[in-house]
Amino acid sequence: METIKTASFEYLIGLAAERPEGGFDFTLDGSSYRIKDVLEISKIAEKHGYIVIY
Repeated sequence: METIKTASFEYLIGLAAERPEGGFDFTLDGSSYRIKDVLEISKIAEKHGYIVIY
């Protein structure tokens, strides 16, 4: 049986921590990313198999 993972975009944005020098640190399923804009979060979540709910 395959597990379907869903997350709201608002929840995922809440996981991003703003960096003082600009950009964000974002961690999902134990993988960490440095991103420039929170709009990158959807693409990362989809790579992890999530369906993002807007």
